[in-house]
Formats: sequence, structure tokens, C-alpha cells
Amino acid sequence: MEQVNSNNKDSEGRISLLDSSLRSELRSRGLYYVRLMGISTVMLWAAMSIFYGAVFRRSTYIYRTQLELVDLDHGPVGAGIVQAALAAIAESQSVASANVDGWRTQPTWRQRRDFATIGSVRSWVRRHGWGALVINSGASARLADALLAANSSSGYRAADAVTLLLNTGRHPIIELTYLQPALTGVGSAAITKFSTQLLGTLNLQTARLTPALVAQPVGLTVSSVAPMTFSIAPVVYLFGFLTGLLCVVGPLIAWKLTTAAFFERTKHRHVWLGAVALIMGWATYIALLGALAQAAFRGPAYSAQALAYTVGRFFSVWMTEAMVLTTTGLWLANWFLLLTPELQGLASLMTVLPNIVSTLVPTQTAPRFYRWMYAGSFYNGAMLYRYVLSGAYPQIGLNVGVVLGEMAALAAVLYATTWVRQYVLVAGLSDVPGWYRGSKFFAGKKKNEPAEGSVRRSLWSTPGTIDDSDNDAVSLQNGDLGV
Repeated sequence: MEQVNSNNKDSEGRISLLDSSLRSELRSRGLYYVRLMGISTVMLWAAMSIFYGAVFRRSTYIYRTQLELVDLDHGPVGAGIVQAALAAIAESQSVASANVDGWRTQPTWRQRRDFATIGSVRSWVRRHGWGALVINSGASARLADALLAANSSSGYRAADAVTLLLNTGRHPIIELTYLQPALTGVGSAAITKFSTQLLGTLNLQTARLTPALVAQPVGLTVSSVAPMTFSIAPVVYLFGFLTGLLCVVGPLIAWKLTTAAFFERTKHRHVWLGAVALIMGWATYIALLGALAQAAFRGPAYSAQALAYTVGRFFSVWMTEAMVLTTTGLWLANWFLLLTPELQGLASLMTVLPNIVSTLVPTQTAPRFYRWMYAGSFYNGAMLYRYVLSGAYPQIGLNVGVVLGEMAALAAVLYATTWVRQYVLVAGLSDVPGWYRGSKFFAGKKKNEPAEGSVRRSLWSTPGTIDDSDNDAVSLQNGDLGV
């Protein structure tokens, strides 16, 4: 009974949601949410169209990537395998061309003659290339010795004839999805065709040859010059950056909602420095957790599928993620300070979409429209991340310079943004959540009304007095009754 009475007492004076006095307000709120539905629909369709288009179109620009065909043997084996490889390439492109623009989904092959050793090929592929099919030096001599010298074939290794060099660390998704299948497909087809032609022309007694040599006189070995093929390699950097970004968004929103008094009472440059310090400190802490998570992960044969995670690489991953999150945090802070609450999701979308696209799609396979996205922090951070873990495609100066340059530029923009935020708060043009005067949700001070901070300062900076009928000044500060 007491609970019922308490509920009735709490509801006393309240009206039903269906009360006629609320109809205009409900109609206004309904129209507002219809407008929000329109904004959300446009945002969703635009974002998904851009993302799906980028992921789909990357397959039609694979022809911009290049695989190398290198003959270090300069003998009959090298010449035969090169001819067989060229035939296999032509055949695969012919099959692909059966579909409209199918040739665009195949990598471009280049025959190179400017390498002298396998080491120089490995170094070039790691730094600049996507992959290479290499006929090793001395392949013809080793095969001739095995075929002609009695009982020598027992020590012959067919796999030493050809080496397929992969560069998975440059971009694991593109490499594992498109380039590795193309490279291994051409390599296997060339080996099979050359072996068949060679055995058909042999006029030797094969009794003294091993069955393995008769079945496969030449073979291949697959080697990665910059391995990054552990289970989560394609998304480890992207997921780390996104998770860190979500952990930065919360403090940014809280900072906006809880610092109105600081904006009203504190010097502008101190507000700005405090904001930059908060973002940098929080981003560095979150990045430390990400680097520790990377240290805790050990997938199957991790050490063979990436470089060892040493103390130096741990520190490099930490600082890379810290730079990325700081830059992204500064970018979001500028938007959050100026946008109304309903549009803050747009700022997040404008941040996440280009960064995801640039990370999943390399520049070589991106349409022209998407090129501007590669100036973002996620892309340059991913390049650094992959280099740290695999050693592939070193562009350290460029990537670090871009991220630090963006960080400095966004910090400078934040200086102006915090000034605008301070002005609109003090002038009463905006309230604490960010609604501007004229909005139905605006809850700031009325026009020409002093800001809360200004009223508080005036009360405590000068003694207040109450004059009674006898003109006895009563102090509000020290309790002096004036008697």
C-alpha cells in the first residue's frame, strides 16, 4: 500500500503522453526524427556505396600491380622456363579476358634482365615490388649433371631450379588474395610444361635416374622476402586502430560536455594546451595497450610468418599507434567542438570511412576518386605497422612525416576551434551540449544574459551588501551586521 501511495505521489501533477497539450510538441519531435532519418539514410547509402565500390573496384585495378620474371640461369633451363611462363601468362590472361574487362583482374608481368644474384632480386622485391618468379643461377648445369653423370641424380634437388618470391608484408590482403595465386599458378604451370617438354626430348637411358628426377626434373621453392602471413595479419593494424579510436571518442565527448566552465573562466591558450595534452596522453595510453595486445598474440608459427617481436619493434608499434590515434583524436576534437550532437556521428563516419578504405585497398588498385583518402593517418600508420612487423616496402620518412605534419596542422586548427567554442559559449550562442541559439533544444542563457561563469566571478570578486531601513550594510562575505 505504501508503495502504491508513493507511486501516486510521484505521478501527482504529471500528464499523459497522449494529452492534447503535448500534441504540438510531439508533432515537432516527430518531424525532427523524420529529418534525422533522412540524414541517416543519406549517410548510410553514401558510406556503403563508397566502401563497397572501393572494395569491388580494387579487383579491376589489379593490372596496375606488377610481378617480375627473372632469368638468372641464362641457360637452356632458364630459357625454357621463361618461354613456358610467358605461355602460361598469355593463357591465364586469355581465360580472364573471356569476361568483360577480365584482363584488369590480372597482374602485369615484366621480364627483368637487370639482376645478377638472387639476393639483389630479394632486396628489390622487399623494397619496391610485389613478387617475382626467379630461375636460379646454375639451374641448367645442375640438371645436366644429374642427367648425364651416373648415379648423381640421387643428390639433385629439383626445387632449387625456381624460386617464387612473395612480399606479403607490403599488403597482405592484395598479396594473399590476388598476387600469390597468380604467381604460384604461373610458376606451377611453367614447371609442369617445361618438365613435360624436357622428358619428351630425352634420348637417354633412364634406368640410372631416380624416379623423382624422371617425374619432375625441375621444381620450385616459395619464399617470402617480408613475411606477414600469420592468421590475423590482414586486419591486425586496422582493427587495432579502430579499437583505439573508439576508446578515444568517449573522452573527447566527455571533454566537450564537462569543460564549459573551463572555457568560460580559463585563458584560451591554456584550454588549447590542455586539450592537446589530454588527447596525446590518452592516445599514448591506449596505444600502449594495443602494443601489449600485439605482444600477447602468438599465432601458429608466428615467428616464421613475421619478424620477431623484439623490444624495439614493440616500441615502434606503440609509437606508431600513438601517432595515429593522436592525429585522429585531434581531427575528431575539431569536429566535436563545433557540430551539434545530432551530427557528431557524421564526423565519426567521415573519419572511419576514408581510413578503412585506404587501409584495405592499396593505392595501386584504387580508383582516382579515392586517392585523397591516402593522406589519412590510418594508411600511413598501416604502412609503418607492416614495415615494423615484416620489413616490407620501407617508406619510413614519408609515412612518419605525413602523420606528424597532419598532427601539427590539426593542433593548429584546434587552436582556432577552441577559440570559437569559447566565444559561442561566453556569448550565449551555444549551450554545453553544442546546440546553437535557434534550435528547439537550445538550453543556454537567454540573450544579453551573462554567462554562468561571469555571474559566479562577479559574486565572489566583490562584497555583496543588503541595505536595511537603517542603512546598515550587511556583508555577505564576513557576516558583519554593521552594528
